[in-house]
Order: sequence, then C-alpha cells, then structure tokens
Amino acid sequence: CSRLPIRTSGSTMFRLTVISTIAALGAFSAAEGKALLNIAKKSEWTPEPCEELEPGKPCAKLYEHPQGSTTVMPCPVESHTNADGCAALFGGKGDGEQCPQITCPKALGVTMKLVCTGGCCPTCWAPDHVIGLDRHKALENPAVVDPAPQAPTTCGGVRCFEPVCAEGQKKGHVEGDCCYSCVPGR
Repeated sequence: CSRLPIRTSGSTMFRLTVISTIAALGAFSAAEGKALLNIAKKSEWTPEPCEELEPGKPCAKLYEHPQGSTTVMPCPVESHTNADGCAALFGGKGDGEQCPQITCPKALGVTMKLVCTGGCCPTCWAPDHVIGLDRHKALENPAVVDPAPQAPTTCGGVRCFEPVCAEGQKKGHVEGDCCYSCVPGR
C-alpha cells in the first residue's frame, strides 16, 4: 500500500481508513477506491501558507466562524487591505449584519471554503489545483491590445481591449488605469 503525501485531519484519516478497509474486503475495485481517495484528498485542501506564495499572489487564510456559531462575521482587521473602508462599510451595523450570510457551494464535486483575502468579509474560494479554472491565458484574441504606455508597473499581464467610445467621447488614458478608456472628447 503506498502512502499519499497529503495533509490529513482526524476525520480525513478516518475516511481514508474506511475506504482502504472496504477496498481490502473487495467491496469495490482498486480503481473505484483510488477515485474515492482523490475525492477525499480534494475535499481537505487548505490554502498555501502566505509566506510560501510568489510575490504579488494574494494570500488566502481560512475563515474561522465564532465558536459555536455559523454566523459570518468580518475578517480579522489585520487582514484588511483597507481597514478604513471596512470600518465605513460596517459603521452602525450589528454582529451578523456586517457581512453576507453565505455558505459555499460545491463546484465539480468540491466544496469551496470561506477565506479572508484582504477584503472586509470572507468569500468562497478554492485554489486552482483543487478546482481547475480556465483563465484563457493562452487564448489568442485579436481584440486584445497592449496596455497604455502610461500604465502603472503593477499592470503586468493585464489584457486590454480597444475601447468603443460613444459620440462626444474619445480614446484616452485615465491616470492609474492599465488600459485606455473613453474620456470626454474636445
């Protein structure tokens, strides 16, 4: 029996033991057992530790509900990218009213998890290796144009499109934007 290099919790280890035992008793084939192990592995993911991420890749930390509650509360203040904005958003709202009361859906058989990634409230998320996402990075699109030359250096990898401007507007650049947009014509 080979060992899988996955992080396991007590409940995952129990499931893996049950699956292995049932497989050994011949209740299902080795291929079916392997498929069940893959499902168990995909359901027990955790975000990569923030210090191990590439520069510029957003950090995601699992959200922890208040003890004994399923109420979705704000992310920890130290994780907010704009603490003043969050304070304004939450102003005057009571516990449980500050953030949407959401539960995460399943996608491709894997339940997403609530994470804090710098916003005020947790969001549902799963890493790309758990739920593959087609970001169309290799897609050649003739409508894609280069970013504006005045774009900030943080715009690396951005995909811009040629703006189609209404009457009285023209193609121009707004300071801080990556791509051209429509601005008032002169």
